[in-house]
Amino acid sequence: MLDKPSALPEMELPLSADPQRSFTLSSGYYTDPAVYEREKGAIFYRSWQYVAHRASFAQPGDYVTLRICDQNVFVIRGEDGELRGFYNVCRHRAHELLQGQGNVASVITCPYHAWTYEKDGRLRGAPNSGARPGFDKCAFGLRQVRVEEFLGFVFVNLDDAAESLAAQAGDLADDIRARVPFIDDLNSSGTRIADARIKAGWKVVVDNYVECYHCNHAHPAFASLICMDAYQLDTFGIWSRQLGDEIRIENDAYPVDPDDGFQGSAFWFLWPNITFNVLPGGNDLSVFSVRPVAHDMCDFDGDVFTADGVDRAARREYGANVLGPEDTALCESVQRGLRSMGYDQGPIIIDPEHAGTSEQAIHHFHRLVQAALAE
Repeated sequence: MLDKPSALPEMELPLSADPQRSFTLSSGYYTDPAVYEREKGAIFYRSWQYVAHRASFAQPGDYVTLRICDQNVFVIRGEDGELRGFYNVCRHRAHELLQGQGNVASVITCPYHAWTYEKDGRLRGAPNSGARPGFDKCAFGLRQVRVEEFLGFVFVNLDDAAESLAAQAGDLADDIRARVPFIDDLNSSGTRIADARIKAGWKVVVDNYVECYHCNHAHPAFASLICMDAYQLDTFGIWSRQLGDEIRIENDAYPVDPDDGFQGSAFWFLWPNITFNVLPGGNDLSVFSVRPVAHDMCDFDGDVFTADGVDRAARREYGANVLGPEDTALCESVQRGLRSMGYDQGPIIIDPEHAGTSEQAIHHFHRLVQAALAE
């Protein structure tokens, strides 16, 4: 783990336990590269990170790679049927072993010097190593990372001592199952959404995701689809939830067939950077991650799954061409603004009735960040 910076940015105004009197994290938490270096070890190398749906590992040798900040890992199905995760690096000279997603038919072969590994991580062959005195192949197997399935999705954690995701998340799985009855029927292949590079730090993007205080003004089509007057937001443990049970069939976002599947909306945030999302019309669910690249840059990527295999183009195009670009522009403007000498902290706006158009989940998220960086 990386050492803590000598001092975290000071906050003149308190990020207090009372959300109605609290202020945000100070701008230094978003603009100081030293804070991001601390976040790698304190947050991302200790948290559960989404990889793919378990069906992406249907056959022995099926694998998916994942980058967690500057750590590259992969998950692979072994010949014995077990899912295992490994650091994606050869134990000889550190060349990356696998790219993207695919299937290893026989052995994992390093492209550099042709060291080969079994699917369970054991070193199988190292050319010319027999001439090295005392060379022990058992000492150079791939280093493993933890793997866990959650709601049919595969996660990894670089911290061997971390509590299981199921235990950390509490009743999140039950809550999603209760509201998404089709979750076990999702199309196993899914549709992988290409990385969206955002010129804003990961916390700015999460801040934007967990509140809809901005939705009426900044997302007019979204607000015409989902009734903001009935929108609800709640926080729990390491997750939060936004519910829009009342929708408008006639709206400016995309056509909704009142007889087609789920007729509401639900959005879950799972600490530190995972989202589960259901929009009206059809039985679809998406899983997205906000993946840090630098203190002021991140990728937003994930998968969209459907229970009936239907591609609802109008809804997909609304997300890709309207809602996504709106949020990207907002986040990039905020990241620029955080460097202004005219800003440091802002007040958190709270509705005591937990209306979705207030910022209690911002407070919840900032307190989680604060607690993680203080450890």
